[in-house]
Amino acid sequence: MPEGMFDPSQLAVPRVSEDRLIASMVRIMPKTILQIDIANSREEAAALARNESLPDGSECWHRYFTPDDVKKVDDPVFAMGMVRHEFAKLVRRNAEWPARIELDGGGTGFAITSNGYVLTNYHLVTAEIANYQRESGLNAVETLCKSLKAQIARRAATGEWEWQEARALWLVSNPPEARALCKTGENTAELREDTALLRIEPPPEACLDLSDRGMQPGEAVWMAGFPIRSARAKQKLNELGYTDANCSLRVSAGEVRAVDGTDYFTTDVDGSMGNSGSPVFDSTGQVVGMFSRAIGDAPRNAFEYGYTERVHVTTRLATAGLDLSGILSRQDQ
Repeated sequence: MPEGMFDPSQLAVPRVSEDRLIASMVRIMPKTILQIDIANSREEAAALARNESLPDGSECWHRYFTPDDVKKVDDPVFAMGMVRHEFAKLVRRNAEWPARIELDGGGTGFAITSNGYVLTNYHLVTAEIANYQRESGLNAVETLCKSLKAQIARRAATGEWEWQEARALWLVSNPPEARALCKTGENTAELREDTALLRIEPPPEACLDLSDRGMQPGEAVWMAGFPIRSARAKQKLNELGYTDANCSLRVSAGEVRAVDGTDYFTTDVDGSMGNSGSPVFDSTGQVVGMFSRAIGDAPRNAFEYGYTERVHVTTRLATAGLDLSGILSRQDQ
């Protein structure tokens, strides 16, 4: 069984030093407001759910739960899920409905050049895509992010790493919504081409190497990112020797479970909300993919089995869909 969410000093990525890894990683911090209310039925809750762009450039997600959901908030499996976690907090506070709360945590990105280009997920930048009407897709067109923030690691005077907010962040490339999302119902969609390219100022002090080679089932992989919380019980965390996830940088290890053509592969690496956009490394220390989404009943599987199968977009898909080769070659001229 895979183990993960260790501090980089406890679990190393092959051929990537701890300092290089830390200096390459970027905390992505979307601002998402949740407007939560109670619906009469699950069908009504699904029908009422929608997303709204706010004047400051952030997003407001309107989400609805049922009276039966209120009874589940002390179930750790239920309360671990994104949005359900925030709903459970509101119920415990005896909130009045409708209630507003900010979505916990954020996501992950990583530098791929020395001048500040950063790969991350499409689903982390949807507010900026809406702000600039980029739903049809744009490559190599920079727009200054209105609400999306990011942090990069810098050495403090003490020699320790500390996370500092970036001065500016630009959305550079994103695929069309039709390629990024595959609709599975009236109000539901599955992430597909879940990629985006940002540029950050100042640039991170290091960057990671990309590889577009294909993966094979059984290959060992490593993932680095900023998970919010762990599904593991405290006793298990103590046995493994790491503390609960708290948005600090963590590394996990596992193996490839399945390969879906040249665009996707599935692994059993450990992780949590906040790992969106995390780079996935092969045994040579090169980035072969990026975490996109979990499959199955993610919280329950994590509690029962210690991991959740995760789908990653390949570096090859990101390179082709975002015109990375063209953008990076123009920067070298």
